[in-house]
Amino acid sequence: MRLFAAVVVVTAGGLTACTEDAPPLPPALQGGTIEAPGCGYLVTSREGAEAPLLADDHLGLDPTVRQVHLGLAADPRSNMVVMWRTADDDTRAGVVRHGVGGLTAETRAITYMYQSGIGGLGTPVRVHEAHLCGLTAGTEYQYQIVSDELHVSPLYTFRTAPDITTDPDAEVIIANVGDSRDGFAVWAMLVEQLRTRTPDLVLFSGDAVTIGPFQDEWDEFFTAGEPLLSQVPILSAHGNHEIHAINFYAQLAMPGEETNFSLDYGHAHITVLDTSPPELGDLTSSIQDFLRDDLAASSSARWKLVNHHYGVYSASNHGSDPTLQAAWAPLYDRHHVDLVLTGHDHNYERTFPMNNLKVVPTPAEGTIYIVSGGAGASLYASGTEAWTAFSTSVHSALTLRIRNTMLQLDAFDPTGAPIDTFTITKP
Repeated sequence: MRLFAAVVVVTAGGLTACTEDAPPLPPALQGGTIEAPGCGYLVTSREGAEAPLLADDHLGLDPTVRQVHLGLAADPRSNMVVMWRTADDDTRAGVVRHGVGGLTAETRAITYMYQSGIGGLGTPVRVHEAHLCGLTAGTEYQYQIVSDELHVSPLYTFRTAPDITTDPDAEVIIANVGDSRDGFAVWAMLVEQLRTRTPDLVLFSGDAVTIGPFQDEWDEFFTAGEPLLSQVPILSAHGNHEIHAINFYAQLAMPGEETNFSLDYGHAHITVLDTSPPELGDLTSSIQDFLRDDLAASSSARWKLVNHHYGVYSASNHGSDPTLQAAWAPLYDRHHVDLVLTGHDHNYERTFPMNNLKVVPTPAEGTIYIVSGGAGASLYASGTEAWTAFSTSVHSALTLRIRNTMLQLDAFDPTGAPIDTFTITKP
């Protein structure tokens, strides 16, 4: 990861960082790698953070568990990552007890500190994460986080992804929402609405906070999100307001290098991409190459979903992104991506099916593009272009109900009132 100097500027496209490199970090904050116990893969912290270590028995002044949320680092049929902070940042102790119908197993946490604030001028923040591996597909687990016997979290549950080879009729519910930024009261309302709809996975389209290195808003985001995210894993696209801050990478557990990655969840193949990389040329080189290879390798997937922050099509404030239209849309056409889920514009918009930059009659012939940037940031006016099937300026979230032959989208506002719905079927 490239580090930026302690200056951020606002441009026509939103928040960006200046291009001068920051002074070298002290050796203690240059990241590192550790093997996740029992998982067979490595956990790496980036520059701006300490090297990760296994938790020990050290307790700080207040080891109370808070901001519990889930992530995924590997196959969602057999993997879950439990993340949390404690009320103090000195506590290094932590285990997760878990099991089916009882807490029969225990996994030791990994823990490390990172430096928040622009230019490293904020406070040090400690995170804890336990990687649970070897789980059974399509199974509900109970878990509990323990600092010590006096500081124990409530009992939570999560469910692993189904194995469609043994359960071809499996249905999953995937939530999509983005752009909470400083609107955390709205975010909390949408969290409650999503929780009642029992999603299996949350795809966040970026811009959780206003300025990525500032920890206070991250605390608000995860505190408001805990009722949902303690039971449902979240994967997030990188938004331009995150500006590749260490806070983003340290507090979210995601596959691969955590900005451009993919995974299968039920009958859906999901690809997550970074539309604001430090080197913008990557959009038409390394990221485009990753997307091309990933979609080619997933040609047999029943449903293909892509999640990123900037919109390929938008009739609102920021408008359509011409680079993505030229570099990525042809790949979506060629590999018949079903839905592209984006944010950046703070409204809700759905296109007609699109192919070769033109409206086509049915979803069987093109891709539907969704703008779902209504998680709390101040709304933008909606607009209408030739591709616009539906557009409204309202805070919102959506769910995708996906099984082998059907995908159903339902969008709703913070009160739960419906906004939009459609269904795609396949033979």
